[in-house]
Amino acid sequence: MTGKEILCILFAYLLGGICAGYYLVRFRTGLDIREQGSGGVGARNVGRVLGRPGFVITLLGDALKGVLAVVLARNFEVSAPALSLVLVAVIAGHIWPLPLHFHGGRGIATAIGAYLAYDPLLALALLCFTLVLMVFRRGFILSGLAAFLLLPPAAHALGYSGHAVAALAGASVIILFAHRERLRKAFAGAAARKEA
Repeated sequence: MTGKEILCILFAYLLGGICAGYYLVRFRTGLDIREQGSGGVGARNVGRVLGRPGFVITLLGDALKGVLAVVLARNFEVSAPALSLVLVAVIAGHIWPLPLHFHGGRGIATAIGAYLAYDPLLALALLCFTLVLMVFRRGFILSGLAAFLLLPPAAHALGYSGHAVAALAGASVIILFAHRERLRKAFAGAAARKEA
């Protein structure tokens, strides 16, 4: 891997760490969004504090940095494996941002933006999986998380390269890890309903 590629991956991580919701809430109210609501810096939690405009701005800002990281790396003509690592790095940067002491968001919007720039077919597949799963179970977030898990094997079946499939799998793992508390509660609730 070249020095240029390492710099692009590092830049993607640092770019991911610029969490739009945190700075927006801090600028508008002086509050630390991590001390409000769910404690996340993502669009849903920002929306609780700033309403729909805050939700939209944060969603777009988080998605845009995913797009920007991949587009810039591609413009620097990095290798395909390095580009796959850029995709993972920008998501990891959002979840574990250096400026916020590694306490960031949960990565979904940033991942969608990165997937759109990497290959729009991946973002479309993610959306389709989510919508199909919502037919069988309630909840957009849980269906979306399941869709992230389905994406790597689907990409493999469609003939994507090994490094692309590995990057998608890595992104899915860290996104699921970021949502671990939500998943734990969901599974605990399902178990309780089954016992009732």
